[in-house]
Amino acid sequence: MLFCVKNKKEISVYTPIRLLAISFLFIAKSGVAQTNIPLKEDTVYLNIPAAEQRFVSMNLTLLSKQYDVKIAQSNYLQAKLWYNPNLTYGQTLYNEDSKKFFDNNYPGGEVDRTFQLQELLTIGGRHSATAKLAKLNARESEFQFEDLLRSLKYQMYTDISDLYNNQSLVNMYSDEEEKIRHLVESTKAEYKLGNASGNDVIRLQAQLQDIIAQEITSRQAISNDEQDLGILLVYRGNTYIVVKDLGIANGEIPPYMAVLDSAKNNRPDLKLAYAGVQYNEQNIKLQHSTAIPDLTLGVANIGAGSVIPNYWGITANIDLPVFNRNQWNSTAAKDQKKQADLNDSLALYSVMNQVTAAFTNLYRINNQYTQIDSQYANDLNEMMTNAISNYDKRYINLLDLLSQISTYIDGKTNLINMKVQYFNAIHAINYTTGIDIIK
Repeated sequence: MLFCVKNKKEISVYTPIRLLAISFLFIAKSGVAQTNIPLKEDTVYLNIPAAEQRFVSMNLTLLSKQYDVKIAQSNYLQAKLWYNPNLTYGQTLYNEDSKKFFDNNYPGGEVDRTFQLQELLTIGGRHSATAKLAKLNARESEFQFEDLLRSLKYQMYTDISDLYNNQSLVNMYSDEEEKIRHLVESTKAEYKLGNASGNDVIRLQAQLQDIIAQEITSRQAISNDEQDLGILLVYRGNTYIVVKDLGIANGEIPPYMAVLDSAKNNRPDLKLAYAGVQYNEQNIKLQHSTAIPDLTLGVANIGAGSVIPNYWGITANIDLPVFNRNQWNSTAAKDQKKQADLNDSLALYSVMNQVTAAFTNLYRINNQYTQIDSQYANDLNEMMTNAISNYDKRYINLLDLLSQISTYIDGKTNLINMKVQYFNAIHAINYTTGIDIIK
């Protein structure tokens, strides 16, 4: 450890004991910093098919949401069941004649007991209306699951493309960093010999620090992308995820009307909005049927306690709808139906506009992407290699070198971004249509 001392007065400040304490402090901080660095042990080389398979089979959010579908289906099956019959039994608690408890025998051979069997009947159709409502609720749960699957899958694609983008940039920055470090060292050697200026060394060092700063930014973004993908694909926190290639499809873009029709027929959120309309239509029927009271029918047998010994009879029980005819619940159901109609129209217009925007974006990017010269990337690499060689031989000056470095970095960055944008545009159109219309 070096300490810069400007004059003799400053020497007295740094006594041996204080220097020793400062040294231990720096060592301690260094040790803490090293132990806090997260270590990643496993490396996963990810491609799109493997990611899709793992996502469907491992994603915890989807696995949890599947139970909502099963729960809604069970609720529907439960709602279809009829009400259980009600059985009532009564007998003597204490017999005054025999002075015994639970003795049903009376003089004359009479037996005091009561049986009653009742069954609830929904004469207004409330039972069937409730079952149909539960069935619609099960369908809504299925559409909600499909929409969640669609959204999370699209998030996975964007995370993968972003990770690929940043990893490609880091690879480029690392290569450039190595080349420019070589130039810095060689220029320093030339400076000592008097063949280069100090400004050349400083400008190369500035270029090197700029590349390092951009590399650090991309590495931070990689950490965020790996964290998101680790959650989506259920990887442990000590796993490196490396995207080797995006595997962009070369399928033709379908006509706009075909894309729009596909969205109208397949979008789960649009199906969910329409199911909401059906649900509220059925709810109106349920509220109307609830206004009709339920009828309870029964059979009764009364022993010695009846006016007629061993009495058998039938019973009927029904509420009189004088005050409560469920009128306000019916009114609320009608308003909910109107609200559902508006939500359905809003969902349809949203889908149409999303499809238009996604289709336009894909069409524009496709024209740009397909017009890129296949040799352009190789030409950039060759230009950069020649620039380094020519500067080493002093065929070009530093300004020409820095200009070509900037051209190379911009060109490579644009190529990477264009590939990522094309990949995202394809999956955006698939997301807006609800199916993989471009594979």
